[in-house]
Amino acid sequence: MNNNLMKTINGAALTILMLSVFTPIWVSAQDNGIEVQKLEELSNERKRQNIEGVWRTVVTPRICQTGDPIPNIPPIRGLFTFNQGGTMSEWGVGPGQTPALRSPGHGLWGQTRGIRDYSFTFIHLRYDASGAFLGAQKISAILRLGASGNSFTTNSAIEILDPNDNVISVGCATAVGTRFE
Repeated sequence: MNNNLMKTINGAALTILMLSVFTPIWVSAQDNGIEVQKLEELSNERKRQNIEGVWRTVVTPRICQTGDPIPNIPPIRGLFTFNQGGTMSEWGVGPGQTPALRSPGHGLWGQTRGIRDYSFTFIHLRYDASGAFLGAQKISAILRLGASGNSFTTNSAIEILDPNDNVISVGCATAVGTRFE
């Protein structure tokens, strides 16, 4: 056989071999890129439909009968953390309070009727300036997650409890939250 013909056959064979080896890798890499994109889209969709994560909150105490903000009480800035599995934590200090007068809040959350509808209840302990235990405060709320998944609104019922868990006062509040990212 002619030397040039052999070189051509060997070159063609080498090209076919290289294509058969590397084409699946290239296609596989493209498929993995598509899979990663799909996973990211699913993750973003799940986030839009789920409250899990950390949220900055602004709570407005309200007059239960009218829904109007309570005069001369500014909104309370705080943090909510909704954990996977249905537990939550909360922190916020009301006007004129110091962090020493209350514990962090701990509670439970769950999805309710709609894809963006939730409820939660948490409790925190209350103390006086000397550190004596005064009781607790229990907050129960309904939460509506915004369409983007990055905001929510709530309506809350508040119970002030004495050291024996007797309700001594009630209140209402609304809140808005924005996802911390």
